[in-house]
Amino acid sequence: MPLFSTWVYLCENGPGHLNEALEQLAHRLMQDERNAGHRTNAGGWHYADDLFLLDEPVVRTLRSRMEQHVQAFLNHFRPEARKKQDRFRLKGWINVNRAGDLNLLHCHPGSFLSAVYYVRVPQPMRGGDIVFRDPRGPAVAMYETPGIELPWVGSGTGMPFSPTTGQLLLFPAWLEHRVEPFQGEGERISIAFNATNP
Repeated sequence: MPLFSTWVYLCENGPGHLNEALEQLAHRLMQDERNAGHRTNAGGWHYADDLFLLDEPVVRTLRSRMEQHVQAFLNHFRPEARKKQDRFRLKGWINVNRAGDLNLLHCHPGSFLSAVYYVRVPQPMRGGDIVFRDPRGPAVAMYETPGIELPWVGSGTGMPFSPTTGQLLLFPAWLEHRVEPFQGEGERISIAFNATNP
């Protein structure tokens, strides 16, 4: 009987029709050095402000679509009679990684859900996996028990996920994650966002 499962929402086919406009927006924003921020990114480019505050048609459409996905995730866990429309706010940013760029281990305090939508993932994918760390902290003490195999504990290295263009991941904001060094050609462009109280 597994306990304390961590639910992750995966949409294989996000709003791909927006990708070209989102990529153009990212490149336009990158032209102004004041738009560059530094959070968990080691290398790469991170938009310094809230993407969803921009008055751009593509951003308004993206926000509307992402709100629908957040609501679907929340309602998934409710019985039919308790499904509802929640009030929440999205705050997002763009990440652009090139060869050698990565994101350090982190989580998103002050939010209840976090997400990443993949605008562009060059193929073949080399590096750039998002890796979720096992949230059961004390389990680390059991990872290296000499001579005993504990397949139900896990490896302690985390669970990698190799994204592709158009995929969307939603996960609890407390779930620690990192992005492995991207080693592919071109740019790996993603839009990350948090869902918070309005």
